[in-house]
Amino acid sequence: MSITRRGFILNGLGFVSLGMTMPSVLFKASQALADAPAPRGKTLVVLEMAGGNDGLNTVVPTGAEYALYQAARPTIGLTRQQIIDIGGGLGLHPALAPLADLFKAGKMAVVTGVGYPNPIRSHFVSMDIWQMGDPQKGSARNGWIGRYLDADGHFNGKPLGGIALGSELPLALQGENITSCVVSADGSAGLGSKSPDTSAQMASFREMYQSAGTTANSSTEFIHNVGNDIYTSTDAIKDAFKHYDTAAGLKANYPARNGLADNLQAISRMICGGLPTKVYYTITGGFDTHANQPRGQEAALSVMADSVAAFYRDLELQGHANDVTLMTFSEFGRRVHENASQGTDHGTASVMFVVGSAVRGGAFGSYPSLTNLDNGDLKFTTDFRSVYATLLDNWLGTPSQKVLGGNYAPLKFV
Repeated sequence: MSITRRGFILNGLGFVSLGMTMPSVLFKASQALADAPAPRGKTLVVLEMAGGNDGLNTVVPTGAEYALYQAARPTIGLTRQQIIDIGGGLGLHPALAPLADLFKAGKMAVVTGVGYPNPIRSHFVSMDIWQMGDPQKGSARNGWIGRYLDADGHFNGKPLGGIALGSELPLALQGENITSCVVSADGSAGLGSKSPDTSAQMASFREMYQSAGTTANSSTEFIHNVGNDIYTSTDAIKDAFKHYDTAAGLKANYPARNGLADNLQAISRMICGGLPTKVYYTITGGFDTHANQPRGQEAALSVMADSVAAFYRDLELQGHANDVTLMTFSEFGRRVHENASQGTDHGTASVMFVVGSAVRGGAFGSYPSLTNLDNGDLKFTTDFRSVYATLLDNWLGTPSQKVLGGNYAPLKFV
């Protein structure tokens, strides 16, 4: 039975037929790594804030509707003394002080009222919608970043077009023709073994994978090609890590014992090391604040803000700040009124941040009115696809209509 590339992707065929375990750097699929690297240029970093971040306590209305905000949240609402004023009737959660500095320096855009029509309050369904870039959840079953990489045309057969930091490939990075990969924060490509002599194992596996199949276009040859590309790309990642200015990274003051900070520093290493990767993807959690939200959201926002600020400073010190833009998103916002557990339940519209030296700082979108709710929820005012379209058209340089299947008004933050 022949194995098509698409079938390999969808069925997740492993290396069981070769009697081995897949390395910890997992590629969704691959064909031969092209000799010429993809062109360097602008890089996008996507940061998923998993759990449904409460946008109303992240970016707070400080003008005429502040009294309504307080009334809806008598115990979890932020006081005026706590809020960091950013002008225009808006303020930031105090945990976002490092990002407030970037905002005031004109290096961060705040996008308010972000959502989509007929919102879904399921974590899994809404996350799929955001990652697919399709509220209708069409039949394509691939991600908006994957479609961008497909449409770009430089990344067919090149596993380094998109990289996710973590343990699994997100839907957002899955395309029809491109190959994206998942790496750990230390850039290693372990074999799942505790043995200290991994170099010998790596050499053995590499020799096995580099042995071509005996039958042209056979399944065995295809699997050999996939394995060989894994090691080829892994070498490129490890080589990129070597070119990172560690002294500059220390000066960036990444927070310790922080998984997001580790991932962002790894991304900085790969960017500074010259990888051709166009989109990096990483995740931070803790935003599903049904109870004790003041403590939980403050902790989650602190992790995010401290890590992103250190990442931006690192890129500045390494001389790459002008080439990188970071975007945050969460699958939905929270209900306007607090619940009985000093938390908030699943809601609708939330906020997004876009950070970078090339970003036109300021507030974008219209803040949803607290006097015009939809059964207790904020009405979205900015379609999230407008944010994607802005980044696709004006940053990554690919027509957004090809990726999103429609035209969405740009927000002009880049």
